[in-house]
Parts: sequence; C-alpha cells; structure tokens
Amino acid sequence: MEKKKYKHITEYERIQIEALRRAGRTITQIAEQLQKNYSSIWRELQRGKYIHRNSEWIEEERYSSDIAQEKCDKNKLAHGKGLKLGKDYEFVEYIERKILEEKKSLQVALYDIRRENLTFDTDVCLSTLYNYVRLGMFYNITMADMPMPRKKKRKNHKIKKQKRASVGTSIDQRPEEINNRETIGHWEMDSVVGPQGKSKKTFLVLTERKSLKEIVEPLKDHTSNEVVRALDRLEREMGEKKFRETFKSITVDNGGEFSDFDGIERSRRNKKKRTTVYYCHAYRSCERARNENQNRFIRRFYPKGVNFDHITRKEVKEIETWMNDYARKMFDGKTAGEVYKAFREEEMEVRMA
Repeated sequence: MEKKKYKHITEYERIQIEALRRAGRTITQIAEQLQKNYSSIWRELQRGKYIHRNSEWIEEERYSSDIAQEKCDKNKLAHGKGLKLGKDYEFVEYIERKILEEKKSLQVALYDIRRENLTFDTDVCLSTLYNYVRLGMFYNITMADMPMPRKKKRKNHKIKKQKRASVGTSIDQRPEEINNRETIGHWEMDSVVGPQGKSKKTFLVLTERKSLKEIVEPLKDHTSNEVVRALDRLEREMGEKKFRETFKSITVDNGGEFSDFDGIERSRRNKKKRTTVYYCHAYRSCERARNENQNRFIRRFYPKGVNFDHITRKEVKEIETWMNDYARKMFDGKTAGEVYKAFREEEMEVRMA
C-alpha cells in the first residue's frame, strides 16, 4: 500500500481559508474544498487566531492568513540541525578578543586556534562563522567590526595620465625576476601620513614583495631627507653587507619624499650603491599593490584623521611585529615573518652549495 503523502498548507491556501471563514464556511466545508484533513484545518485556524474588536467594541475570534504565515515562517527557522556554537562561551570570548582587541579577522582567528593548539567544543568553517556574526550570535561583535570591509567600485573613474618623467629608474626597466617575485629581497616602499596641517610625523612602510615581511619606521616629517635618514639608520643597524643582501631593490611612487633617489641608493659610509630604486608610473598605486594593502593594516590601529605626533617609536614597532606575526591565508596560515625566514634560509643554502 502506497504511503499517503502530506503537504504543508501554502500561503495561497491560507488566504483561501481566511476568505472561506469570513464567508461563514465550517471547518468541514473548508477541508473538503481544499482537500485537507479536518484536523489540519482546525490547527491552521488556531495558528492564525486573533481577537478582533468591531466598531461596537464587541470582540470575536477571527483567522488571519498573515499571522498564520508569520508563525509558520518563524517555526521553520527552528527546524534542522542545531547551531554548532551552542553554549561554547570560551569560543565566543576568544573570537571576540581576536576581533576587538587584537584587530584580526575571522580567518586569522581560526588560524590562531590551530597555531596555538587550542581546542573548543565548537569547530566551524569560516563561512559558518561569518553567518553566526550576521545572525547576531556574538554578544559584542557585528559585521561592522570586521576589518577591511569590501570597497565599492567607483563609477566613471577617470585615469590620470603621467605628464612628466620619474626622477629615477622607471618600473618599466625592472627585471622580470622582480616582477614575478621569484626571489626575496625586493621591496615596495610608501609612507602613511596623518591629517594634513595637524600631524608632522609620518610612517615609512617597506613591504617585501614575496613574503610580505614588513618594516615600519617613524619619520619626524614628510621629507626626502627623513626617508634617507631612516634607510641610513637601517643600514647602520644591519651593516652594509646585510643591507645590500636584504634590500636588493626598492619600488616607490613619485611622491616628493622619495625624490632623492641618489640618497636612497647610496650607502651612508662608502657612498657605493646599496640598492636599486624603481619608480612606479604616476597614479598607478596598483604597481605597489602589496604595499598599499599592508598600509590598510596600519589603519586598523590609526585610522585616517588620527594625529601621529604622539605615537612613539615603540608603538610603531609593536605594529610592525603584529603585522609580521599575522597569519596569512595565501601562506596557509603561516606568518610573513615565518615565510621570510624560510626563504632567507633557503637562499643561504643555495649560496653555500
């Protein structure tokens, strides 16, 4: 004997029930017309029941298809497998701390759980975690707290053309080895500035193209002399030989702070060439894409409009360490510091061979 199939009452059928009920039809008559069981119609009338008060203030029970449909939709949300989050408060607190205090993303929070060998009752993927945030399952974080929101594409954006040549070697002359990120030691450099007219200090940001290794140096002002002084300081700390091995090339934009290409390339002691500088085309920030992206990490701590004058060198270096210890999706959860170290060791082995 074939098993009888049951169907849920649809929204259109609820509208029919409301019309038939107002026309004075009984439950039996409605059930026969819609080919439903008597008990199904009775339960449906209970689901959409409400008290109606007429103009004479006489109350009577009525059926509303809207009320019934709303209750039905709400009940459907409770169906299916329960949320994995459950009452795992430790997991919730851990994720919230990573987002709010450590300025990390949900993806990195999951990487950190693996890196720190932590175990929670909750084990979810990234998309599920984002869904929990959207549903308001966390007490203190929302989608507004997520770092690096997706930017809207600008419409009718006109591309400006370069009107004058760069002061130094053009990026067009940069070897393919550097363009393809085949080896380490090739950097992109930019400056992060505070509000114009208020903040004198700036940050000099260097990003290694292959490993995303980061160096952030505070500058007293936004001038070419300060940029050269910062590089001289790095050379003094590293030593001339290590500086040349570390900074094989540096790619910069056409900002005035990078106009002294001779000072950037020349060693502070023997005046020999210590690196090679390549200049991007004007209005082409995409030619330093990784450097630009890394600058957004700094903006998590110091958004645009924040005065840099009160920020100490120690605080800047803490951000540098944070960036180098930040787990990366492109490196399968490894940090830029770990990847850079591995590449350096590999390079040393090749030299020794």
